[in-house]
Amino acid sequence: MTAYTNKINIHLGIAFDNNYLSPFYALAASIFDYNRKNKIVIHAIATGLDMLVLNEIEDYVHRHNHEIFFYTIDESMLSNIVLVNKWTHAVYYRLLFPQLVPANIGRLLYIDTDTLVVNDLKELYEHPLHHHPVGAVYDNYVINHAEIGIEGTGNYFNSGVLLMDLNIWKEQKISEKAFDFLNNFPEKIVYVDQDALNVVLKDNWEKMAYKYNVLFSYIPQTLPFNEQKVFLKDKVILHFTLQRPWSCISKNRFRTLYHYYLKNSPAPEKRKYIDWSGSKIIPAVRLRMLEFYFDSPSLQKAWKKISPSKI
Repeated sequence: MTAYTNKINIHLGIAFDNNYLSPFYALAASIFDYNRKNKIVIHAIATGLDMLVLNEIEDYVHRHNHEIFFYTIDESMLSNIVLVNKWTHAVYYRLLFPQLVPANIGRLLYIDTDTLVVNDLKELYEHPLHHHPVGAVYDNYVINHAEIGIEGTGNYFNSGVLLMDLNIWKEQKISEKAFDFLNNFPEKIVYVDQDALNVVLKDNWEKMAYKYNVLFSYIPQTLPFNEQKVFLKDKVILHFTLQRPWSCISKNRFRTLYHYYLKNSPAPEKRKYIDWSGSKIIPAVRLRMLEFYFDSPSLQKAWKKISPSKI
């Protein structure tokens, strides 16, 4: 009898390079914290890391009684694909997983490294896909993307969390079609692989509740600190879109949760903020003051009494 009797195997796809080593560690720490009843099997594409670092990651995963497998890729096959803003070719790695993982794995949950797991993953991993190749969450920040023919609320998904039915994905050649679109229509690309997947999977994806991929645009901007636990109670994955937790002027109130998991992981880089500079002191102070205001009902009440609108 093994230690994993009665545990469900959850296969995760995670891709990162040396720039996202610390976020990976924070994500892994959160996964292990909330999935003690499951056996996690991580399928990782990790580029730019030497063998010592890979061994340290593997040791960390094994110490928590989970598994990890690393896959090597030919990065030259991605070199000609369009890039925009500050993205690197690592954003396209998720398209490679269906061809890389063993054929006997029928379902894979892909998760971006700028996320934290805040609940048991079993419910999400077993979510019915109703014969669709993928399940995803509507991106309420993009909403419409007329350049690629996606219009109407609820029709454009975020690709940071993807529940893949690998058999259907491969049968429908989703990755191949996405790469074709990227190569043939680079002028239409704004959100890199996410755009390509939305084109290829138009009207062919399972719409899942936002609790499985909580984007920054789903978080109430006036959410006080003492209500954060209640907000997260039924959520599963927290996604740091738009406002990265390692930025000193991040507006995401859950950045402290990222800092907690980073601190409690073996990540070699423990800095809370990697972009601190003198020019950001004033914006950071303003942000903290605003957050203090939202956290203080008595201060809000007093301000309302003296604000110009009341005079």
